[in-house]
Amino acid sequence: MQRFKAAQRGTTAIIFGIMVVPLLAFSGGVVDYGRAVKTKSQLTAALDGAILAAMKEYSLDVSTDYKQVIRDFINKNLEENGKSYHGLALSIDVSDIGDNGEMKARVETSVKTNFLSFVGFNQFDINVGAAVLVGGKDLEVVLVLDNTGSMGGSKIAALRNSAADLVDILMPDGGGDDQVKVALVPFAEYVNIGLGKRNESGLEIPADYTHPVSGDDYKWYGCMGSRKDPLNVKDVGYGNKVPGIMMVSSGSGDSASWRCPEAPIVELTDNKALITTGIADMDASGWTYIPGGLAWGWRVLSDTAPFTSGVPDSEEDTTKVIVLMTDGENTRAPEKWTTGATVNHIGKVRGHSIQNTEGAAAISDPLTAELCKNIKDKEIVIFTIAFEIPDGSPVKTLMKNCAGNGGLFFDVDDSTQLENAFKQIGLSLLNIRLSQ
Repeated sequence: MQRFKAAQRGTTAIIFGIMVVPLLAFSGGVVDYGRAVKTKSQLTAALDGAILAAMKEYSLDVSTDYKQVIRDFINKNLEENGKSYHGLALSIDVSDIGDNGEMKARVETSVKTNFLSFVGFNQFDINVGAAVLVGGKDLEVVLVLDNTGSMGGSKIAALRNSAADLVDILMPDGGGDDQVKVALVPFAEYVNIGLGKRNESGLEIPADYTHPVSGDDYKWYGCMGSRKDPLNVKDVGYGNKVPGIMMVSSGSGDSASWRCPEAPIVELTDNKALITTGIADMDASGWTYIPGGLAWGWRVLSDTAPFTSGVPDSEEDTTKVIVLMTDGENTRAPEKWTTGATVNHIGKVRGHSIQNTEGAAAISDPLTAELCKNIKDKEIVIFTIAFEIPDGSPVKTLMKNCAGNGGLFFDVDDSTQLENAFKQIGLSLLNIRLSQ
């Protein structure tokens, strides 16, 4: 029995000796393979980030050594995140930018095995590639910017600088390539569409006149009112025209000095100088009616009169964007009109289309929300910025809910944050995407 037992132990040892190599190879192979998969995933993420960063820098400055940007980004990414492995040698190949604007890069490396080498498998070869296209879609961007009195002083100066920075990002070479067009819609109580639009289709603007009783001179300074609800939140049916606002230019009554923003709308254009000049001309005056700015921002993006520079909504190769910024709640609302038991709102051709009441927000906030919804239903991207608006303010929630279709909401507390918000929006609008 003792000899039998001894023989059994020997057999077990022999069997174990035979099996230990494949067992170690199998269990160790799982570890080796896991390291290889992890390395490939890390390199793929690093390469994607590197090529996007390089294309962004190249878009801002075509003299950028984008190949070195890619190499530096990948190496730095691996080091900063503790992803580098001892002995991991990277071969980074960056092609010249193709005629179609495509930038390609590829990374190759090998991960040595610790366990599979026992069975003759010494390394995993890893090969990852990525490519980006800039300008895959054309851009039409309208800046709908608050020019009300509360934006006075340093705030309007910060807005001018921030908006100009965004335009610099979108049009680094001065524009003119027809792929990126930008428009400007300053707003307060009203929107100034410019005197040159007086006879445009879809508008109701009477000739200047002198009142037969008061003797006051009524003139049109470019200010526009609101159409009847629900047309005031839609971009259709311009047989029902948008009314112009006639202002008293002398004598008693309404002063022309606060009629609407001094800076008129700048239509969609690829001429950078036109946009930057319009931004520089912005000044702060008047009260706040956000739906007016939004409605005209939407019209500027349209191909329907009174503004026709936008491409049709059916053009899938163009991304339409509204950037809406305000620093306060609605303090004006359209005047009421009554038909039977129905209360509605209308902008008048003569006099004001806006009423100043403590309950203005109760009327204008729902109009703002409905406009945001209707615009997003047209697949237009909306970015919103709340500038120095206190927490708990309903308009902050309104702006947050308005953003959509890929657009973001920014809650900024000072001029530095405002500048950063506009820069972030500009970079995201470079419309860079992975093509493979």
